[in-house]
Amino acid sequence: MTNRALSGAWPTPEPAVLDLRVEGADARGLTDGDVRRLFPGPTTGERLNRLRNWPRIVVRIDDVPVGVATYTQTPIETQIPDFAVEIPHSFDVDHANVRRQVVDALLDAIQIASLAGGSRRIVVVPASGIKDLFRHGYLAVTEGCGGSWLEKSLL
Repeated sequence: MTNRALSGAWPTPEPAVLDLRVEGADARGLTDGDVRRLFPGPTTGERLNRLRNWPRIVVRIDDVPVGVATYTQTPIETQIPDFAVEIPHSFDVDHANVRRQVVDALLDAIQIASLAGGSRRIVVVPASGIKDLFRHGYLAVTEGCGGSWLEKSLL
């Protein structure tokens, strides 16, 4: 009986189909509910402004935003002041390794955009999930009065 249960009686979750887009102020954007889910806790007016008006990379599954990164580029670096990945429980159950898929897609898109724009480094201020960024070669930087962030050199 045990061999039968272990030999495929339970279906294996399939990878999620991700919809990855670069959006601007004219795109459909994020609803207030999406912002609260992705960035729990109090949201500042500055963050809301960036999420509504700055260019952003959004990852969706079944039309639900599960990852977002706002960005701006200078000749030297790409700055990502808002970075969040939040997977609803139902997607965790339905798809294998969905958080890793979303993080990988979001970080790969950021790196491609940075290289295309001529940036030499990426600076990220994540809401959570710092371990995910370490896995992609980001290093922690902490400065007394300047706060802390993660960065990756592209050279």
